[in-house]
Amino acid sequence: MARIHGKKGDVMLDPTGGATVVTLASTDTWDLDLSKDRVDVTCFQDTNKQSVLGLPSYSGTMTGCWDSATTPEQLFAVIFGDVAAMVHLIPDTREPTFLFKGLANLDGSLSVSAKGAVTWASKFDAAGPWAMEPAIP
Repeated sequence: MARIHGKKGDVMLDPTGGATVVTLASTDTWDLDLSKDRVDVTCFQDTNKQSVLGLPSYSGTMTGCWDSATTPEQLFAVIFGDVAAMVHLIPDTREPTFLFKGLANLDGSLSVSAKGAVTWASKFDAAGPWAMEPAIP
C-alpha cells in the first residue's frame, strides 16, 4: 500500500495487559512519539555540542468522543486502575498486521463545551517493551 489517509486508523487495547485487544470505541486520533533520550557529552576543546542516544521513550496521545455505552468501561476503567494496558496502534485497518504495540500507562481527561461534542483525551507512556510489527530487519 502507498500513502494513506488516517480515516482507517484504529486503537485497540486489552485493559488487563494481555493479548486480547479490542477496538477502543469512538477514538478519532492517536499520536506516537518515538523520541530517544539524548545525553550531552560535550567536552573541552569540542567545536560544537555533541550528544549520544539513549533509550526510546514511547509515549503519545489519543482522543475521541465520549460514548456513555463504551468510554467509561473501555477507557476510564484503565485510567482509574493500576494495571498497564496492552495497546495496539494501527495506522490503517486494511493492513492490520502493521502496527505499534506495547504496555502503556494511561492518563485521561474530559472536555465538555456548550458549543461542541463531549470529548476525551488520553496521554500514555511505555510500561514495558514496545515494538513495531512487522519488525524492520
